[in-house]
Amino acid sequence: MFRYIPYLPALLMDFCLGALVTNTSFFSSYLNLSSTFTGFLMATSTAFFVGFAIPFGRLSDRIGRARILLFACLLVSGISFALSFCRTGSQLILIYPCVGLSQALFWPTYEAWLTEREGGGSLIRRLMAFNLFWCVGMTTGPVISSYLQGQSSSVLPFYCAGIGGLTNWGIIWFCSCIKPRNTSINDNVPYAIPPKSQYVFLNIARISNFASYFSLGVLRNLGPKLTREMGILPRSFGNLMLLMGLVQMATFSWLGSARSTQFHYRISPLIVVQLFAITGFLGMWMFQNASFWIPSFCAVGLCAAITYFSSLYYSLHNQQERGDKSGWHEAILGVGVLLGPFMGGGLDDLGKNHQNPYLLCAVVIGLCVFAEIIIWGRSRRINDER
Repeated sequence: MFRYIPYLPALLMDFCLGALVTNTSFFSSYLNLSSTFTGFLMATSTAFFVGFAIPFGRLSDRIGRARILLFACLLVSGISFALSFCRTGSQLILIYPCVGLSQALFWPTYEAWLTEREGGGSLIRRLMAFNLFWCVGMTTGPVISSYLQGQSSSVLPFYCAGIGGLTNWGIIWFCSCIKPRNTSINDNVPYAIPPKSQYVFLNIARISNFASYFSLGVLRNLGPKLTREMGILPRSFGNLMLLMGLVQMATFSWLGSARSTQFHYRISPLIVVQLFAITGFLGMWMFQNASFWIPSFCAVGLCAAITYFSSLYYSLHNQQERGDKSGWHEAILGVGVLLGPFMGGGLDDLGKNHQNPYLLCAVVIGLCVFAEIIIWGRSRRINDER
């Protein structure tokens, strides 16, 4: 069981983030703040994440991982307790950029730290465990936050996130003090693929992951507000998020198996799952009944899991300066999380239709699929000419 302790910080950090974001979205509805304001609030946080993920990743390559991780945990804990005292939109605006800073400090550094630790098996096994743990956190955070909502706003999820941040600090400090036995395996297992083709797949995976997190940004950041104003109970939204998380966890488990390697460096799995997600969002746009959304959330969860795994795996496999590469991975998906709530919130206020943001998600994924096919086609023509 000790070998899984280094993965607990991923669970706790995403639990904190999921609880914070979901409760802030509910909180904005209780304060009668507009969807545009909520989208702008989330976009402000994500902008700081995008802007600092790469520099902080490079900084961890130079000064080490542990100190940055410990500071990130203390920062997210302080933010959580501070949010419980907010009563106006201006107070939220002042605090929320620090949420993005805490995530920029944590994720690129943590991914590189986890990859470089001795023990834990091959890269694909480490990523499977990592993805399962953060997925549990990102699933339970919104679910618990939704279940704790009452007739008036609840600050309990903020307290839970604050305690989670402090617990995370203790776990990382413990892991930094204990040196595991050296049972490492060479992660850089060669594939029969040229470096330039590997770069093409990395770009395609990053584009697909951007589209997925654009959509997840709408679901996670605007979803609680939109569904509540559509008359859907917070508990129902929490159950849908739980379902999506379970689908992601099941997909990550399969991606960690040896059988999944036959799908590495192939474009067809990425295209197919994105087409599933487009169909799911079109269904959410057409139907307002939460029961009809069950297949949609399953499709989105499947797509998000495969695109995220592909982007992160191609960013770390056979790569040097992994802090920098993880920073780019996080920054690109962060741009999606930034634009999704901002554009979706504006579209919701402009069209006065709480389902329009889901149509936007379908359109964005479709455009990204078109771009991926163009990149793939051009790379094939160049290879044929050679």
